[in-house]
Amino acid sequence: MTGQSIVLLSLLLTATATDKEPLSPAEQIALLDGLAPSLVRIECTLQYDKGEPPEARGLLERCPNCGRYHMNSADEMVSEERPMEASGFLLSPTQVLTADPLMHPRFVKDMVVRFGSASVKAKISGYATQQNAIFLELSEPLPGTRPLAFDAAGTGPYLAVTYKNLNGEWAANVAAMPLSITSTASNRRFCATPSQCLVVTREGTPVAVSMKDQVSADETWKGSPQGWDTVPAQDMTATLKALEDRCNQCLLRVALSFRSPKSQGQERYRSYSYYDEDGDDADATERNVMGLLLDEKRVMVLAQLEAKVTARLERVVVHPAQGKPVPAKFDCSLTDYGCLLVMLETPLEGAVRTSQRPLLEYRDQMLLSADLSVKGETRIGYYGHDRIAAFTTGWKQRVYPESVGDMRGVFLFDRDLSLVTLPIARRKKVTLREEYSYSSGGVQMTPAMYVQEALADLPNQIDLNNVPLSEEEENRLAWLGVELQALNRELARANNVSELTGDGRSGALVTFVHPGSPAAKAGIEAGYILIRLHVEGHPKPLEVRLSDDRYGGYESFPWDRLDEVPAEYLEQLPKPWPDAENSFTRALTDLGFGKKYTAEFFHDGQVVRKEFEVIVSPPHFDSAPRYKSESLGMTVRNLTYEVRRYFQKKDDDPGVIVSKIEPGGKASVAGMIPYEIITHVNDNAVTNVKDFEKLIADQKQLRLSVNRKTQGRIVKIDMTTPAGGKGLMDKLRSSLRRPRPETEPAETTTTQPRE
Repeated sequence: MTGQSIVLLSLLLTATATDKEPLSPAEQIALLDGLAPSLVRIECTLQYDKGEPPEARGLLERCPNCGRYHMNSADEMVSEERPMEASGFLLSPTQVLTADPLMHPRFVKDMVVRFGSASVKAKISGYATQQNAIFLELSEPLPGTRPLAFDAAGTGPYLAVTYKNLNGEWAANVAAMPLSITSTASNRRFCATPSQCLVVTREGTPVAVSMKDQVSADETWKGSPQGWDTVPAQDMTATLKALEDRCNQCLLRVALSFRSPKSQGQERYRSYSYYDEDGDDADATERNVMGLLLDEKRVMVLAQLEAKVTARLERVVVHPAQGKPVPAKFDCSLTDYGCLLVMLETPLEGAVRTSQRPLLEYRDQMLLSADLSVKGETRIGYYGHDRIAAFTTGWKQRVYPESVGDMRGVFLFDRDLSLVTLPIARRKKVTLREEYSYSSGGVQMTPAMYVQEALADLPNQIDLNNVPLSEEEENRLAWLGVELQALNRELARANNVSELTGDGRSGALVTFVHPGSPAAKAGIEAGYILIRLHVEGHPKPLEVRLSDDRYGGYESFPWDRLDEVPAEYLEQLPKPWPDAENSFTRALTDLGFGKKYTAEFFHDGQVVRKEFEVIVSPPHFDSAPRYKSESLGMTVRNLTYEVRRYFQKKDDDPGVIVSKIEPGGKASVAGMIPYEIITHVNDNAVTNVKDFEKLIADQKQLRLSVNRKTQGRIVKIDMTTPAGGKGLMDKLRSSLRRPRPETEPAETTTTQPRE
């Protein structure tokens, strides 16, 4: 139909409507009274199943105020001890048409159809494929009712009759059918109608039922619903069994094993349990998630892992529904979607088929749904049907389903068992904000063809920075070479950057520049103010926002009271210096090494822009080479740039720093404390952990030169005696003398503990 034809049709409808006088109130009441015996109510009693609340995604209506869909709460109905209600149209003495609640049968306790005070049992007998509707079969006819008799030859103007619970009671309403016609870019022409309405002529003759909010402009919608394309209930059972079999082949449980994270017990800024973007514990060493079999060798693992979590990935095992587990190897992570690809060591059959139809063609059509989740090592699946009633424009102007309810584990298939949508998160861009949230990962229903397009362009979709790393590389960080202090309103105004920083809500003052760093080479100096970063591939600038809270950090470190700390709490001491990993260095790291960016500074009254590339930092405390001496019960690390800065050590000053003391070990009994620096062993200078390992090897006596910040002492340890017990260690610690200034070194000698 051409645009001119549509205009002519609209004019014809308008002319027809004005040919006759509107129905008088008495005529409208007579029309409703004549239809009343055909309007019934459906009452569905809901229940919890396995502790899960019911969800009915079909209980939505378009709001006349905002134009979006709103849904009633099925869980609330259980709490209020009332049934879920819906209107119905009687098509035969024992057949009723009603809206599809889109609810899994496990949540339905009982269903009845009511007319007046009479009610009879009912069950689903069929599912409409093009309308949001189901057919119910009554156990017996309802007294006092009369089935609708449709006449597709009836002519307009048409009236729309609805039956709803309004203001506490059921009420029928009659109104003129809207005459406006909409034509879309895809050549879809329709008239808007009230959802779930009976369409009748002026004389009250039924001509059609519309269970969605629009009908086609060519009036092909007229006729009895009994002529609709329908899937009988018995056929749906077989269809869902086929869907389950299909999902058992292409949707698999994937077990991910991670290396334990390096100890972070001393981090200041992590005073809470940290969760990654999927809402799971980021420090977990085992995780079971869903995977999608793309072909016989590749599986897409639906887990949105941050780079620092993927870095610890050690093993992947795919578990088919039938057969032995299949080991797999990491292949890559995608830049735009929260998933990773793995390669199977043994091929599997049953790869997914992806629908190639445009998403809008599935409007209101019946789709098959697989609601899948993994609890521990158990894969749980519920199979049913669903519909897409509304759409929204999202990322890169693409069309997405407008999700209703929790769709995090729901996969939608068409009736040919081709995948239409899958639950996957779009990977978030890096932000430079020192803030943390308990995120569900932003999983949304995503058309499968969009993900397929990304896979077809895989070389340009790989995140080279989000990969497994060796234990030595796990804690690598990006490096600009500056120490930053968060701005506040007073600092922003004092430095005349209020306008550029939102009155101090963003921005950071450079307090120190490490010699030889990228910042130093670019001419950045202390006093510059870092405002924001501009990164290639990021649509928005990255505002620098740091916390002004030091979380009980280095300025209040209790150096003078360390001997009072019980041995079992030593490992929980915070680092006395600012962590190399903070929100700024973490964000730079997550951008990816090799990524180019422009840093915007403010200095001397003007904005200065400097070009940088994300590079790996020199070793920092958490990534420094370390050596654990079992005989001493002590771990030491090399001095790194941030440690040397805190202790005001030159690059050529000797020393290794104590990072861990085992309670009850020789070092613990001798009074050694984390963050002390050992400069000499038996009067030999120590420059790194390898030197330390060599110098203590096969020694019967150790004479350690130890610095505790600015104070020095000598600690003697007899390596021929067994280590003391935990209780004795505390007693010995209380008798130790306080460290003296380095100019007057004290001597501490361990003795063999008495029984």
